[in-house]
Amino acid sequence: MKNYEMLLKCYYFCGRISMVRTIMKNNYIKFFTCIALVSILILQGIWLKNTYTLLEKEFHKNVSKNFIISIERESIYRLNDPCRKGRWKNKVIAGHQLDNDVYTNIIALQNFLYLEEYPLSLEKLDSIVGLNLEKDCNNINYSLTLTDSLGNKIAHLDHGGKDVSLQLGYKEKIQLRTIVPEFIEITVSSPYKVIFGEMLLLLIGSIGIAVIVAYCLFLQIRIIIRQDRIAEIRQDFTHAMIHDMKSPLTAILMGVNILRSGKINDKPQMKEQYYNIITNESEHLLSVTNKILTIAQFEEKKVNLSKQQINLSELFDSLTAKYLLNLGKEVRFQVELNGLKTIFADYGYIYNSFDNVIDNAVKYSKDKVHIDITCLREGKYVRIKFKDDGIGISIQEQKNIFEKFERASSVKKAQKVSGFGLGLNYVRQVVTAHGGEITINSVPGEYSEFTINLPYDDKITTD
Repeated sequence: MKNYEMLLKCYYFCGRISMVRTIMKNNYIKFFTCIALVSILILQGIWLKNTYTLLEKEFHKNVSKNFIISIERESIYRLNDPCRKGRWKNKVIAGHQLDNDVYTNIIALQNFLYLEEYPLSLEKLDSIVGLNLEKDCNNINYSLTLTDSLGNKIAHLDHGGKDVSLQLGYKEKIQLRTIVPEFIEITVSSPYKVIFGEMLLLLIGSIGIAVIVAYCLFLQIRIIIRQDRIAEIRQDFTHAMIHDMKSPLTAILMGVNILRSGKINDKPQMKEQYYNIITNESEHLLSVTNKILTIAQFEEKKVNLSKQQINLSELFDSLTAKYLLNLGKEVRFQVELNGLKTIFADYGYIYNSFDNVIDNAVKYSKDKVHIDITCLREGKYVRIKFKDDGIGISIQEQKNIFEKFERASSVKKAQKVSGFGLGLNYVRQVVTAHGGEITINSVPGEYSEFTINLPYDDKITTD
């Protein structure tokens, strides 16, 4: 006996250690998974920022290049004007050399044209700039402003018919000439639209990758959480199994040892009592084992129902009889069949299902319990209600009460009743296999009402 109890304690202790190790390991995995997700998002953000910086520099480079080229072309256009070209046929443009850079030659051309009294045309420059920028920067709004050396505005032109924002715009300012200096400035409105437009596919791809990675990590974390839950359920199951099986096994071993010792061979009545104890406790253990196996069979769709006509009056008489003899609690039943005589179902499974509901009502109640059983037909269903005045179940816990190994916290804390949390799951499996459903309505501290709906059959009879 001591060896047996020691084995159970060792098994329970090892189970707790295993669960703690699993939870700690899973916590580390969740932590590093979150770190990995944050790192990926940071790296992706850095990559997008660097890409944006490169595109921004490229945009500024294109604007600057096309602006200078446009000013040069506008200068050459004036220089080649057929109406004035003859005037400076033999004149030399000071400072203009083929080897010079573009900007130096622009200064030389602008100085020459200013001395020849042929000033810059802002409208012509606008048309040239618009065509050049369209090639590299698509259609963008910009403005051209001509100022003197003191910054006073001489002329201004908005391209696109809209005022160009100076706050978000990109500016490029160039000195036109050294003789009576003037400056031409271009302000491009919201270049970010162009940049983000070029990054559109990249942004969509990056968001898609981020969503996929986040979703995969979410699934991984959910699996880890499920593993934690499984570990917790396994621990609860181990704890319940040890406590629920210890008493009957102890009683069986004690009865076997007493009978084997021969001390009560001359006391047939006491001997019969020990035989009854061994039989009842063995049947209890067998019932728990069969319940677990049956639930597994229902989940795997391997159960074949043997439906038959079941007399409801006889069924409930049989169910309530054993509870009326309960010496620990005062149990009262009120059964209302409302003219319904029979149901069409598998007798064994339905009997055990109803028994589980009643057994829960009796176990999880106060010293006295009143159970109302009401049967009626509604449409295509037969509705059977079990209502007790027990401790009740909270709304939050009602969502999971039919899951395997689930027991309400009010039950676990307030009641010293052992169990695996399989009874209601068994009931749901049986009712679902019959094509029905089970629901619960409960108020903590007042009552619980389980409603079982079974499909109506033409063979069901009523008064």
